[in-house]
Amino acid sequence: MKNKIYILLSVILISAFAITGCAYTQKETVNQNNNTIESNESKTFDEYYSARVQYVGNNSEVINLLNLLGANDLGEYTIALKTDKEPYGLTVQYSNLKNDGDEEKFKTLDRIDYAYFALALIDNLNTVDVNYQTLNYQLTMDDANKMVGGNIKDYGSSSEKLKELYDILNPKD
Repeated sequence: MKNKIYILLSVILISAFAITGCAYTQKETVNQNNNTIESNESKTFDEYYSARVQYVGNNSEVINLLNLLGANDLGEYTIALKTDKEPYGLTVQYSNLKNDGDEEKFKTLDRIDYAYFALALIDNLNTVDVNYQTLNYQLTMDDANKMVGGNIKDYGSSSEKLKELYDILNPKD
């Protein structure tokens, strides 16, 4: 009887930790107003590459990667992970935007760079949704592949390839 109680308590405790981890809210402040990855040359791309994630189900690594990529630049957010079956997905849900003009900017976004980098750097990730209130931005593997003219996953293979991805997303005019 004691063993059953210990097992039950262990399952409840592990479940509570898992649920708490998935509901993590990011509340850092950064003085940046855009939604693009900023190039600090090779050091940044080395950091991005070092932070790559094998499984989208590893929420702490996913959050660390998103923060490194600048997802918190827009404001406070939570994440939800779709890991029960393919296609595996990531949803970034903003609760508050940092700056007054960010809601209008969000309405007109045609691209969120960190979504491309997340697809490249999270091995089994297939879709990224970024939401604020009723506004939704979605990036699928097919959309990303069309944008880069190849397989987005190839750009997660080295820091040099990540720099190439940056250059594709931010061409010099």
